Amino acid sequence: MPERRCQNLELLLMDNIRDKLRPIVISMNYSLPLRLPDHPRLGLRSLDAYPVLNQAQALENHTEVHFQKECGQDNKCDSNLQMQAAFVSEQGQRLSRLQYSKDLRKLFLSINVTNTPSRDRAGEDAHEALLTLAVPQALLLSSVRPAGTCQANETILCELGNPFKRNQRMELLIAFEVTGVTLHTREFQAQLQLSTSSHQDNLLPMTLTLLVDYTLQASLSMVSQRLQSYFGGMVMGESGMKTVEDVGSPLKYEFQVGPVGEGLAVLGTLVLGLEWPYEVANGKWLLYPTEITIRGNGSWTCQPPGDLVNPLNLTLSVPEDRPPSPQRRRRQLDPGGVQGPPPVPLAAAKKAKSETVLSCGSVHTHCVWLECPIPDVPVLTNVTVRARVWNSTFIEDYRDFDRVRVTSWATLFLRTSVPTISMENKTVRFSVDIDSELQEEIPTEIELWLVLVAVGAGLLLLGLIILLLWKCGFFKRARTRALYEAKRQKAEMKSQPSETWDQYY
Repeated sequence: MPERRCQNLELLLMDNIRDKLRPIVISMNYSLPLRLPDHPRLGLRSLDAYPVLNQAQALENHTEVHFQKECGQDNKCDSNLQMQAAFVSEQGQRLSRLQYSKDLRKLFLSINVTNTPSRDRAGEDAHEALLTLAVPQALLLSSVRPAGTCQANETILCELGNPFKRNQRMELLIAFEVTGVTLHTREFQAQLQLSTSSHQDNLLPMTLTLLVDYTLQASLSMVSQRLQSYFGGMVMGESGMKTVEDVGSPLKYEFQVGPVGEGLAVLGTLVLGLEWPYEVANGKWLLYPTEITIRGNGSWTCQPPGDLVNPLNLTLSVPEDRPPSPQRRRRQLDPGGVQGPPPVPLAAAKKAKSETVLSCGSVHTHCVWLECPIPDVPVLTNVTVRARVWNSTFIEDYRDFDRVRVTSWATLFLRTSVPTISMENKTVRFSVDIDSELQEEIPTEIELWLVLVAVGAGLLLLGLIILLLWKCGFFKRARTRALYEAKRQKAEMKSQPSETWDQYY
């Protein structure tokens, strides 16, 4: 009888085995060592010392050890991995467009993966379930929830589970640092691909596209939003005006535009627009614009379309930063320089509330739109608007008011044909208080002795007239006429019959 001998071998399973879908195959084979005679001789010899194996029997044996898994009776896993993904804000709101600005630091990608049965697929365990992401270089992986799920190399690789079990759900929230975004960045695209070693032939890549709306940061301010001016003197028609000084008192508005610093180039233009109070309702001039200058890296003038700045071509004067003093105003309003008692402003005799407001948008004011392109420079840009108060209009139409306040506004906006570039409009209001300096002369003061002499002379004249009338008998004739009238009435009474009859009794 052949001898049978068994040996038990203990095998240890490694911890990092990923492929649990295919079985572990153990192979065994046996053979006899070939031994040749030490001293070969001629002739027949016994072969008892040289046994051989039966070639009809298998010399090799294979055994498969399967991992325990829920994959049906056929031991083949038919998974049903499904994925939904979207870019979201920090508050979890779904984004279709990204309003990018320099303050934006993070962008989030929300991914939901499920493995549930459906009518077509069994939804069994998905072994070696992986998610691969490819994102642009402007998005850098910052963090992942759950932590440690994803690793970033050339692509981002996320391990979902091994296996990703039947009816399991998983939500990933991936945070990206946003860097390197420029005005030329139109969109972010992310490629997502699910994979598994289980059987599933409908895993197609998903492309997410997020449009980028680039929000520019700009600022608009004014050196002084409220100016002080005046009107007075004499009315002058347009035909008699030669220089801007003939129009009226000067105004100077200074706007400051903060640099964008993003290199707009041909993508768009910053524009400063002014709703300018041009005329009053009856068509008379209100505030006459004389010049608009822009100073950035250089200095130049702005000419808005429509010939609205200095349309009368009046001679410009040397710019003055401050309005003239009250004494100089009076000299301008009274070029003759005649010396006399100080005049009293007409407004001093009016009520304190005699004020009116003229603003763009009201029926009393006609405004025009003035706009100037602002250069794309990395420094602060100053826009200076010089104008003149149309003195004649205020004298003719507003002489009954102490003060006329004129208000309007200016807006900084972006003009571009690129739909992904935007900027919040910046608006500031500006105004000017125009005070009346119309003057009236003080009546000449009469000396007291003149008043006394006049009163005495009047009384003396009256006494002389009365004495003259008395000497002429004017007052005596009046008394005689009254005496005659009384005697006539008495005589008539004596001649009455009733009175004679009564005497007999």
